[in-house]
Amino acid sequence: MLDLKLIATLQEVATRGSFSAAARELHFTQPAISRQIALLEREVGTPLVVRSRRGVTLTPAGKLVVEHAETMRSQLVQLDEALAKLAAGVPLEVAIGAFPTAFVGLVPEIVRRLRLRTPEVEIELRRCGHHEAVALVRRADLDFALVFARPESRQASKGVCIVDLADEPMLALLPREHPLAEADQVPLFELRDEAWIVGAPDPTSSIIVAACHRAGFEPQVAFETDDALATQSLVAAGLGVSLSSPWLTHALRSDVVLRPLTEPQPIRRVQAVLPDPLRPSSALLLELAREAIGEDLSGLADSRRSRSEG
Repeated sequence: MLDLKLIATLQEVATRGSFSAAARELHFTQPAISRQIALLEREVGTPLVVRSRRGVTLTPAGKLVVEHAETMRSQLVQLDEALAKLAAGVPLEVAIGAFPTAFVGLVPEIVRRLRLRTPEVEIELRRCGHHEAVALVRRADLDFALVFARPESRQASKGVCIVDLADEPMLALLPREHPLAEADQVPLFELRDEAWIVGAPDPTSSIIVAACHRAGFEPQVAFETDDALATQSLVAAGLGVSLSSPWLTHALRSDVVLRPLTEPQPIRRVQAVLPDPLRPSSALLLELAREAIGEDLSGLADSRRSRSEG
């Protein structure tokens, strides 16, 4: 395992641009800084810096070490703060981020289960999109985040790991007076002439636009919003149609309906973004999310089956 003190020295050299400036900042002699960098290079097995008359620059390997060091430093700072709070008797604190519709059913259920496990926990909640969630978890501003993406989207991100939780079939969200509102299944292509309410503009999670393209048409976008309540209101007012997930069943207005789509159904993949390496609080939240998703999707399936049998 690499010596964190030596990595900190490399960070200072990279920041200051020279051994002498790093030595002054760290209160070492210049030869001592040089020896520390040489020792780290022996541990890594490759040069980390390039010396020139204009100063010191990092090699690709050096840049990689420094990038990882930033993540490790933020995690160590968080660990120190958590240990200090624990010693002082301060309750556990967790920060959870999620996409908007997750706050309809999934996030409240995770919070409920978390409070059963640790009643004194202090919880911070934050709405965020896919890219923002990854950045916040990497910086240790979030312990856990829920995101969604198209199943074919595969993104590797340094400092985080992304875990698949569930695949959700997207449903057509229509005004109750829509001609297809009572259909058992709705062909997506039949909605080609409708105005559309879409959200999540980033490429990873632009589910609706991608689904329309696969169905063979370009959606006429009337409005963009990630707010589930706003989307329902706009659809109810007849300003457009949309797609949503089964989670919206928990808070569906009476003047809109959700209808299954014919095959091939658009799918969105719900994922958890976690710090890498994993923290205990993050591991607990992942466990609770898996429990909540498993039970909730089973309940939604039973509910839909009961309605069809009735």
